[in-house]
Amino acid sequence: MNLEETIYKRQSIRSYEETPLDDKEIGELKTFIENTKALNDNIQWSYDIVSKDKVRSILQWRSPQYLLLFSEEKENYRENIGFIFQQVDLFLQSKGIGTCWLGMLSPNGKYDKKNDGHKFVIAISVGYPVGEIYRNPDEFQRKALTEITDREDRKLRPLQYAPSATNSQPWYITHNTDGTYNIYREKLGLIKRNIVGRWNPIDIGIALAHIYITNRETFKFTMEDNPMELNNYIYEGTFEI
Repeated sequence: MNLEETIYKRQSIRSYEETPLDDKEIGELKTFIENTKALNDNIQWSYDIVSKDKVRSILQWRSPQYLLLFSEEKENYRENIGFIFQQVDLFLQSKGIGTCWLGMLSPNGKYDKKNDGHKFVIAISVGYPVGEIYRNPDEFQRKALTEITDREDRKLRPLQYAPSATNSQPWYITHNTDGTYNIYREKLGLIKRNIVGRWNPIDIGIALAHIYITNRETFKFTMEDNPMELNNYIYEGTFEI
């Protein structure tokens, strides 16, 4: 299965077999990561693949391995991590390997790698799933296109299938007169901000990765100096497909 097809079948996996990925699979994963497209080439980032004894979490379940994601702190660094590693998420799931983005998990005291001084951002669980890895498109619980865009546009359908923190789907897309699109992130009240505020920028990157995967030859992303303001939303960027 290719990455585009995986968009419409993937699901977050929360039950794993104990068997870790073998050396061949780890090698293929590293090669794929090294060849992913970044949202912003000027942001340095790093990652590590660790066993479950190197992380702490309040979750009741564990996977045999985790991707720990790190970045230097620059504008859009969270979006950049989401964009890069959603490509990785889709790659793994296309190979029958389960994944789940995990905000409530971090390296523990047994993890002592410095990762070039980069800040820890988020983790992804990795492993062979217990049960079915894929789901049917009609099983997704997502907002209608008209709720996340200003115009019905089938080119934006991949956004509906992007995972997000607590399934908040915080993105909104507007069409510009020159054929480009603006992407915005929902402004949150105090309670929601405390729950998903730091993850929603990552969600924007994840959503943009779905747009990129389905428009690889034409996708371009920029930050405009004077974007159109939108009530109750924060401008995140402009893209072309």
